[in-house]
Amino acid sequence: MSEFNTYLKTQNDIDAVNAISAFLALNDMPQADSASVDLVIHAGNAILETAHAACEAAREANCHLLFSGGIGHSTTLLVETVRSENLLPEIYLKDRSEAEIFGTLASEVWSFPKEKLVLETRSTNCGENASFTKLLLSELGLEPCSTILFQDPAMQLRTFVTFQKVWQEASCATVFYSCPTFVPRLEIRDGIVTYAAELPSRLWSSERFLSLIMGEIPRLRDDENGYGPCGRGFIPHVEIPSEIETAYQHVHGLLKNHEKAKNRALA
Repeated sequence: MSEFNTYLKTQNDIDAVNAISAFLALNDMPQADSASVDLVIHAGNAILETAHAACEAAREANCHLLFSGGIGHSTTLLVETVRSENLLPEIYLKDRSEAEIFGTLASEVWSFPKEKLVLETRSTNCGENASFTKLLLSELGLEPCSTILFQDPAMQLRTFVTFQKVWQEASCATVFYSCPTFVPRLEIRDGIVTYAAELPSRLWSSERFLSLIMGEIPRLRDDENGYGPCGRGFIPHVEIPSEIETAYQHVHGLLKNHEKAKNRALA
């Protein structure tokens, strides 16, 4: 039986998780013919489909593709996934940053032109993804006017507003578009709570997924403990709808009685 079944028992439980997930997976992509794109940025994570989608978007726009990510929390998971799929030789995985791994995948597996790749290999969190990327682009003399952001869908909203915040004092006025690749969704199939059938394979474990989405809401809040202007000031004010706060409290109540989830999903 799915590990999700340990925590989620009813359709209301699943609906609450799906509501949070959909809120976090911000999609504000313009119509295909309404905006040109001169840069695609992929922030490091362990979901291969997000990087592949970023490659395809940059290929379609005929623009540079920037991978941002050093060695951080997701690196081990990314390496495990690439190994399990036998996508790259070990020499390209050992002690390599997420940006280097994705850059190699892009050029060697997905046939993306190397001359259009840019690698930012130092960042270990969302804020550094934005600030180090901005610095690198400045050093390279690149001033994108229109940029698509790709990230783990559970972190898409926070990545989007973080880049907006960091770019406020940039020399060029960059418009960011948020593309989550897909929206994570759970469903019940044959009595088992699992990811929806149309979603990609190689997704998060149940604990990691719940940990990610439950960790995002407190960070997005604009209070003394959050990342907004009233807290740490990492992001601009984000309006969290009341129904999302209600869903968060519902899931929080489900997880707090499970010892295995306390230290991760409720951290």
